[in-house]
Amino acid sequence: MHAQQMQPAQSQPMPLQPATPAPAKKPAAAKPQPHKQRPQETPPPPAAASVPPQQAGQQPTVFDEHARQGNIVTCANLFGTLGRGLAMNSNYTAQSQWDAKVGNSHSVQSLVALAPNQPSQATPATNQQAAGIVFAAPVGSSCEGNLVRVTPRTENCSTVAAELAKLNGQTGALGELATMALPNGAQVVLIPLGNACVAVTALRVAG
Repeated sequence: MHAQQMQPAQSQPMPLQPATPAPAKKPAAAKPQPHKQRPQETPPPPAAASVPPQQAGQQPTVFDEHARQGNIVTCANLFGTLGRGLAMNSNYTAQSQWDAKVGNSHSVQSLVALAPNQPSQATPATNQQAAGIVFAAPVGSSCEGNLVRVTPRTENCSTVAAELAKLNGQTGALGELATMALPNGAQVVLIPLGNACVAVTALRVAG
């Protein structure tokens, strides 16, 4: 069983709060940063792309751009939808990987770092950084995918569970951990960490 070589995404750095409109011409893609090679040749690390949160209109995101770069067609829409859902109301940096030769026939994955859109002085608990994974793979002529988001919270898990209950979440348990099933199909596992809580959200989508 051999590992498939993964194609790194092109770097597309963008300011978090651009002061001027972007130029009309398409900027040249930056080259991936060089790194030291081990004796055994390894694929280059994926490049990161930072973008501001998307507006209400479905403007192209870095996930859409990475799908285009990887010649991913079957899962392009679902990959973009999952990425927008994961990064909602956040600034984010994404690293995507896909098959270098036949991207449309294999899975695509993005590792995402999330930061608050506008840090709040009033509610510092909402200023926590988070991380997530977006994954999509073709299944016949359609596509299936998942997103996972890991969000540390400064409140205890009882407080977080109470907030989720207001969203009509249904409580449950997984071993010693509390869970919450949300109306949109997402499942949340709450992990106590001292007096704080780590919320792990998972969502599976087919389309």
